[in-house]
Formats: sequence, structure tokens, C-alpha cells
Amino acid sequence: MTAAQQMDTNVPDDAVPVELIARVVPSAGQFLATVDGLELQSSGRTREAAENGLVQAMRGWLERQDTGGRLGQSLGLEHLTEETEIVLRFVDDEPPVAGDTGG
Repeated sequence: MTAAQQMDTNVPDDAVPVELIARVVPSAGQFLATVDGLELQSSGRTREAAENGLVQAMRGWLERQDTGGRLGQSLGLEHLTEETEIVLRFVDDEPPVAGDTGG
């Protein structure tokens, strides 16, 4: 929730975007892009290719879920409307290096 939405109690719940987290990691000489909590993935020879492929896969998946009337259920959300914005955010999240204990 943004600061503006926290201050304005008249902002409808559906104005808060649904944010899905995507990650891209190197995998077998390519890059693998995935969405947390969903069985969507794309691979490519470059990070950008994997990201672009995942965006296209996500768009198709969202359209199929919406057309089938199960988008909210598939995302684990009860109250989605036509105005609900769904955002795919790529995070820089490299996997830990073997032997790195993180501290």
C-alpha cells in the first residue's frame, strides 16, 4: 500500500495492485525466469530473453485464467475486479554461492 493510499481511506481495495514476484537465475548455460508461487517459466540465452518470454507467458496465463473465470482463485485472491492492476516485478535474487553461509 502506498503512502497516499494509507492516508486516503476512500481508496478502494481494488486500486491496490497485485504484485507478483519474478526471478531470473542462470541455469545450464541459459537463464531461467520463474514467478513465485505459479508454475510459469521461461528460458533464454540472455536474461532479457528469459524475462521477455516470461512476460508473454504471464500475459497468456492471465488471459486464460480470466476468461475461465478463475483468475482470483488461481492467484489466491477473493476480490478482483476489472480495475485490479496485476504487476510482475523482477527482483535481483542470485542464488547463494556454494559454500557461502550468508554471514
